[in-house]
Amino acid sequence: MKPLRHRELLLSLKASTIEACFSVPMLNLTIPSFPFVITFAVSVLGWGSTAVGLMAALPHLCNVAQPALATWLRRNMALHPIMVLTFIFTALPWGFVSILPFLPESARHWVFALILGTATLANSLGAVSWSAAIGELVPTRVSAKFFSRRNLAFGFWTLLTVSIASQIAERGTTPLVTYGWIFAAAGLARLLGLLFLWRMRFPESVMRPQAEPPPWGELLAPLRDANFMKLAAFIGLWGLLLNLSQPFQPMFLLQAVGRPVGDIGWLTALAGVGGLLTLPAWGKLCDRFGVKPVLYVCSMAWAIVGLACWTTAGNRWWWHLIGTYFFIGGTTAGFQLCQFSLMLKLTPANRAPYVAVFLAVTSALTALGPILGGGLLRLLPDHLGALLGQEIRDFHILFGLSMLGCLLVVHLLDFVREEEAHPPETVWRTMRSMRAFNPVLIAQSATQMILTPVGLIALARQSVRTLRKQARQIGDVGEDLVESTTQVLRPSRKDPPEG
Repeated sequence: MKPLRHRELLLSLKASTIEACFSVPMLNLTIPSFPFVITFAVSVLGWGSTAVGLMAALPHLCNVAQPALATWLRRNMALHPIMVLTFIFTALPWGFVSILPFLPESARHWVFALILGTATLANSLGAVSWSAAIGELVPTRVSAKFFSRRNLAFGFWTLLTVSIASQIAERGTTPLVTYGWIFAAAGLARLLGLLFLWRMRFPESVMRPQAEPPPWGELLAPLRDANFMKLAAFIGLWGLLLNLSQPFQPMFLLQAVGRPVGDIGWLTALAGVGGLLTLPAWGKLCDRFGVKPVLYVCSMAWAIVGLACWTTAGNRWWWHLIGTYFFIGGTTAGFQLCQFSLMLKLTPANRAPYVAVFLAVTSALTALGPILGGGLLRLLPDHLGALLGQEIRDFHILFGLSMLGCLLVVHLLDFVREEEAHPPETVWRTMRSMRAFNPVLIAQSATQMILTPVGLIALARQSVRTLRKQARQIGDVGEDLVESTTQVLRPSRKDPPEG
């Protein structure tokens, strides 16, 4: 297989980052399990806990259905056209939200559900094809470095987009119309990202259909890989227990705490700031100690802080959630980076079936979380008494069960094998001396970034320079890729001459 030329490789890595700066903010506004869509469903459409639970489970249910659909598509098409089609069908349905004000109230729910289902299934199929295609470009030895820089680049735009969209939604005079325009703009951004996907150059294995269609039996290969399935079991059970409560956190803030939509937007944005400030450090830790121990640290810290803060939040004390969102945003960024990097690290050359099975298994478990959470909220009494003047709600029981379960399931990572992984204790010790995890410096950086005019101006300037800076940094990664490829392809002097 002919390798990509140096310039083609660099341009593809840069275009991938620019594409993400359009696509990922759009996904953060339209994924059914994310706060923005949930606040729309609760505050505008009036959906209850059962409907919210089913909606939050929808992406995971689609991931369960996608292995068979993805394999069928790959038997007839190459990965690249599959990516293009899924980009289009992820984006276009959101333009139809603008017709909801003209429909009878009873029809709005079914039309919105159809939009959610179509776009979410397309996004699930696109995630498999994109992961397999990008895995052909980025070797596992530099994946943590590349994806940390890529995530940092699009993280700022996600933060800015979600913040602005939340404030517009809160101030709109006609919420249904306002949300319709926001969703339509999000779909347009996804289509703009498609333009940069077109500019990427992939290996022939991505651009052309396979000479022989992939057999259906290839989906069984990941199931026989015990180490890979142990990772899938951990991610799936973690997702189940986390999503037992996480989709209902915006609902809790709206109904129990009485916060407006704009406040939820700012809190979500604050989580994005936490991810931006810590993401480079997570990438460095992965490169130094391995991915598994960093994933262990992120999971443990997430569960402990979540248990302490969400079970004590309520109508009287809720200000500590500002720090909670910031902290959880940082651990979420690290968790997502580690999850994706470790999955790619444990997969062989034929990644597509492994990615498909990984998403299906983890999502089958994760989908149960919001469904069970919605059922528990229906069964539990709304009010369970009071403690120190603060009301105890059914949400608090749900939050406690969720975080305690996450604490227990973290230990499943002990059974996952990663070569040359260090003990988690070494990660803890190193984090204490890193600037990115110094609480005083983090608080100072976050305060300057979001609360002072100087910080906002600096943030605006940084946004203009972000893509250029990341392009240079990703160029360095591209140099490493080209150098390693050259070393592999260059014949050794010790080898006897052919012929």
